[in-house]
Amino acid sequence: MKAFTLVLTSLAIALSGMAHGADIDAKYIQRLGPVNQPSATPLSKSAHADALRANLVANLVAKSGQTQAKTVQVFNQQLTWQAASAKIEGEGWLAYKLPLSTQRFTQGTLTVKGLENPQVYLNGQLLKSADKVELELANADYQLLVLADGQTQDAPFSLDWQGKSEVDTLDFSAQKSQRVSAQQLFDSKVISGLTLSPNGKYLLQSTIEYQASKGDSAIQVTELRKLSDNSVMYRWQDNRPSSAVWSNDSKQLAFVANKQIQLLNVADLTINVAATDIDNVSGLQWYADSLLFSWQKPFKADEKATSKRFRALEDRWSYWRNNSQIYQLDVASGFIRQLTDNPISTDFVDSNLDKNTVLLTRSPVDYSEHAHSLTQLIELSLNDLTETVIGEYRSFNGALYADDGMYITAGPRFMDGTGIQDPSIEVNDYDGQLYWRDANGNVSALSKDFDPAIGSITKLENDDLILTVTEGDRAPLYLFDKSNRRFTKIDSGVDMVDSFSVAIDHSSPTIVVAGTSATVPQKAYKMTLNSSRKQMLFDSQQLNYANTRLGEIEDFDFTNQHGHNIDGRVYLPADFDASKKYPALVYYYGGTSPVGRHFTGRWPFNLWAAEGYVVYVLQPNGATGYGQAFSGRHVNAWGKYSADDIIEGTKAFLKAHSYVDPKRVGNMGASYGGFMTLYLATKTDIFAASMSHAGISNLSSYWGHGWWGYGYSGVASRGSFPWNNPELYVEHSPLYHADKITTPLLLIHGNADTNVPVGESHYMYTALKLLGKEVELVEFNGQDHHINTRQARFDWWNTTMAWFDLKLKDEPEWWNSLYPETKEQQ
Repeated sequence: MKAFTLVLTSLAIALSGMAHGADIDAKYIQRLGPVNQPSATPLSKSAHADALRANLVANLVAKSGQTQAKTVQVFNQQLTWQAASAKIEGEGWLAYKLPLSTQRFTQGTLTVKGLENPQVYLNGQLLKSADKVELELANADYQLLVLADGQTQDAPFSLDWQGKSEVDTLDFSAQKSQRVSAQQLFDSKVISGLTLSPNGKYLLQSTIEYQASKGDSAIQVTELRKLSDNSVMYRWQDNRPSSAVWSNDSKQLAFVANKQIQLLNVADLTINVAATDIDNVSGLQWYADSLLFSWQKPFKADEKATSKRFRALEDRWSYWRNNSQIYQLDVASGFIRQLTDNPISTDFVDSNLDKNTVLLTRSPVDYSEHAHSLTQLIELSLNDLTETVIGEYRSFNGALYADDGMYITAGPRFMDGTGIQDPSIEVNDYDGQLYWRDANGNVSALSKDFDPAIGSITKLENDDLILTVTEGDRAPLYLFDKSNRRFTKIDSGVDMVDSFSVAIDHSSPTIVVAGTSATVPQKAYKMTLNSSRKQMLFDSQQLNYANTRLGEIEDFDFTNQHGHNIDGRVYLPADFDASKKYPALVYYYGGTSPVGRHFTGRWPFNLWAAEGYVVYVLQPNGATGYGQAFSGRHVNAWGKYSADDIIEGTKAFLKAHSYVDPKRVGNMGASYGGFMTLYLATKTDIFAASMSHAGISNLSSYWGHGWWGYGYSGVASRGSFPWNNPELYVEHSPLYHADKITTPLLLIHGNADTNVPVGESHYMYTALKLLGKEVELVEFNGQDHHINTRQARFDWWNTTMAWFDLKLKDEPEWWNSLYPETKEQQ
């Protein structure tokens, strides 16, 4: 048992009650005050004491923790952070700050002496109003702050740290920067939406951020900005606009707020209500001087009903019986007319003012062909509201009118395989392709020789397109030149485009882009298509990470046994030392999408690296963005190619990186990646510990019970069913090979998961328990497929990393703190 006592007057440490010489540099332990501004009552005695001190601490942390300011102005008193050992003169409130660092989960008791009514804060968050505080610290850097009414007369100020065990030690050395934290990655302000006016002068920008004091309630703000100088013209926080859309002349902004369709006049910033008492309205689109929109009628079940007769497989979706139709609002008169009336919901796609027509889609129930869904593309004449079915498609993503035809996005099998590069290969219909349909109905493929998978398309005034694509593990923008049928990458300045908008009516359109890169927080730029020059509009790095250090990242690709290049990258710890041996984590998806180079998200690679792990992320066969042959290996495979790539890639990674301990390597994945983790556990023992989040253990049960299981399987298991291909459904289901698993396994699942029902983890938990294997199951109450709420996200991250600390670092304390053994378990 170690006890560290920091007595600032003598700058000595007492170890287990015995004098132990260890000098502490006083400049790292600082004091602010006494602050002797006249006050009616001490901080702790105010009727609003908690709020007063919380506001004070928030400002002290922001000014000293991020900008490293040495001085603080309080009313007319200039205060300086100084060595805590300096003589105290006068009376008033005091603040002490001390840097703390840990290299593992650390727990113990902090005792404060010599202060009146102390409050202890860690990274700006109140721990306790007391002179004795229990601390549990993950592997990270911290700033401890103690706030008090003043000093006591009977004892000098001191801080005493009593570790729970010999491993619970703290490093007090001041550092110029801090490792990235979970709170930063989740809470920091980011742009969530961009909508640029057609003339390129105005930008509607939405942001989202979180604060610990508000818990799961996000702080969301929408601002109208003048793009020339990025100044704010108008701001919403309550009743924020949704479905916002600019008029073609850029003079009005239409949006939905407070159950109304409202119009903002840009010239004088007045707001007029165009329609009121309209709930569940979305998808506004200007059509000349009118607005088209979708209006949903929610289904209301009979309150007396005790049962539900399913009408279709889709009826398991809680929203399927809601019905949406298309309406038109005449802005001048306020008159609304209904344009469609159908028992099947109707979705708006695009409009053509010259033809006075609108493109719509409907999805009737039809399981007769793969992928067990059908999309009708319909043209509606606004002259007489007659409908013409253009086509019925098994693969369809979207469409846009053009001058002499229309663009369509769909999978390679669209129109009997028009988009397939090579008839001899299997293709994956999640691999988005671009098509052209001329005025006579003839369809041609535009992207057969273009490997990136195409997502959304935005049409410019000259019929060229801006496309979002998946290109390997990046998500850039491309320009499609219609006249030359040529794709050209746009230099957006980021690897992963989060959102973008374009002013379509310029000869050289203005674009605004927000996005991140693997180790670069979100940035937003303004640029034009014909110039590489960029104007910074938003910089999360400067705003939220100015005092943060990150580890380096390097690419690591290898060629697998079949000659395929397998893309990968490696994240190094923030304070990397090549002479050490590190534990490693291997992450993958294995499904149809690559693992993108996002800075943050549900899988925080930079955080894992900050906690002392080398992180290897690879893109096994089956992922889109690498060409049709590569993505096609996802179909009817269920781990066949992906597992080989992950095993082979991990071995190559270990061989190439001598600073990784091959006996301390863990792996994890979620959803299909969770399935891959379970599947790998039946195939290899190269991993020392594994974590599967929402993993599929039984292909048949997922296919039949998951909300989208049958539809997803219609692509991923094309033509295969439990009755005609039992080998696939049994031999590739990890459940049927549970007896082969030797790797310690953590199963995590949200118990409200509708995509991959929680039973998938229970099947495997039951099997491994009965087999006497090492397995843990942790359910997150009320969470669906993704763990999204703030505190649940932190608990989820902590659970995952505590498991790997337990198994890969031989550090059980964090896991035992989160999930202590009970007498029944013992």
